[in-house]
Amino acid sequence: MRKAVAILGPPERWVPLCREHRRLADFICVSPVRAEPIDDSNFSLFLVDLFSGCFDVLVVTCPTVIESMVRMAEGRKMLERMREAVSRTEMVVIGERTLECTVHHGLRAASTAPEATTDSLVEHINRKPRRGRVVLLRSDQGSPQMVKDLESSGWKVEQVAVYSLRLNEGEEMDQLLDRLEEGGIDMLVFPTPAHAQAFLVQLEERVGRENSLLMLENVTVAAMGRETREFLEGYGVKVALVPEKASAESMVRMLVSHIEG
Repeated sequence: MRKAVAILGPPERWVPLCREHRRLADFICVSPVRAEPIDDSNFSLFLVDLFSGCFDVLVVTCPTVIESMVRMAEGRKMLERMREAVSRTEMVVIGERTLECTVHHGLRAASTAPEATTDSLVEHINRKPRRGRVVLLRSDQGSPQMVKDLESSGWKVEQVAVYSLRLNEGEEMDQLLDRLEEGGIDMLVFPTPAHAQAFLVQLEERVGRENSLLMLENVTVAAMGRETREFLEGYGVKVALVPEKASAESMVRMLVSHIEG
């Protein structure tokens, strides 16, 4: 019988990676969260500091950050000024997909951290010869660990939340949860702690925490990266699969290997 693999991440990211493996399993890609730009005075103040050259390093954590920044800068008629200011500042992006989005929108990245993990980013930034002022551009639910690790390495850290994560409680999520309750899901894949948290919130609302954990005992759970694994284990979920590299490509390769046995 074909396995049913539910990947709790954005379909536009995961569907192309899974397409060539459809003969092996039924891949269901649904995100339990949706992103909304936080278009407030904090972003305006960030632009003022950026234009003034106040930052030594900008850190962009994902493509959603770029999309939100561009949208909000356009709304202020400041997109070209932002592009010019970014070109004068060292911008570090996390992962090749974020780099592609950065280039697509006419922004220049100085370097790319290879993995979407705190450890990888901190190691990458700490290779720089001197410490200074770094700003993290991220969601409103970013892990505090990144801030702690950078500060302990001598950086002065600021955070700007450029987008907010909201629960995606649409029809596709309802259908996935229905299928899970019916025993029709063999594997659950969580890309980030935020995706894991949003999924567990919705599952717990349906069946309660105890029943959620019982239900997940019958499913093979995969986590992309140490932080995602630690979040799930902290909730009480047993994690069976974690790829060596925290990337979507590595995750899919591990899933295929596990399915093929």
